[in-house]
Amino acid sequence: MSDPRQVRPLLRYEVHQIRLEGLGLYYLPLPKLNATQVHLLREHLRDRGFSIRVMGRRLRASAGATRLTVDPIGLSWSSGELLDAITPALPVLLSSAKEEIAGERLDPRFMYFTAKKLTGRRSEIQLFPRMEASRSWDELRKTGLCGLTPDEKSVIASLLHGAEGKVECVTDFMSDSSVPMLIGRRLYFSSLIPVDEFASSLLTVCQSSRRNSFLPRSSILRVALKEELDPKSAFGGLGEWCYLDYSKNL
Repeated sequence: MSDPRQVRPLLRYEVHQIRLEGLGLYYLPLPKLNATQVHLLREHLRDRGFSIRVMGRRLRASAGATRLTVDPIGLSWSSGELLDAITPALPVLLSSAKEEIAGERLDPRFMYFTAKKLTGRRSEIQLFPRMEASRSWDELRKTGLCGLTPDEKSVIASLLHGAEGKVECVTDFMSDSSVPMLIGRRLYFSSLIPVDEFASSLLTVCQSSRRNSFLPRSSILRVALKEELDPKSAFGGLGEWCYLDYSKNL
């Protein structure tokens, strides 16, 4: 596997609204937002006639029949489409500077993952993707869609650079160890494939190929590492998909 920790081009944000019919919701993956951006977005929505409630870190906005939620981990959702409300704010959000992540925001959803040693060189990496977990994972597979964002794939590829052997995942292609699994009416496979193949074939909301792999529903990867995890290297090159500076927290 080529070394993803070498200098990487900065990722550009792309708008991809996802409709999950089974949940009755529209989703819009956003950059991981810092405090300034949350304030800017709150004022933008207020100027457009939305009533705003702050629920913990989340913004709840309502105007007429429109109800939407913005979570600064990088996701907005609503029972109605989101583009008219959110996308006009994107130019100012994307021109913002990165900010150091405050201590109180050091929870795994902002940090992308946690990791723990198992036995020998085996480690367990718990990922915290915006959409590729739990109920939304099921609905994404049923509809043939994907919610993994480019920054999430970049972090995963960097973490797995120090891994060897194979990893358990879900694929839309068959390998030697694959077991068929029907999700809705779509056929997938529970597969054990080489780490480098998994990292390179991960489907994202922005990119697909003829052979695609997906995180397991649990978003847990168990891998054998050739070297210690280097969290700092995982956060290079995230570009417009992340406006948090992790350097003083690693």
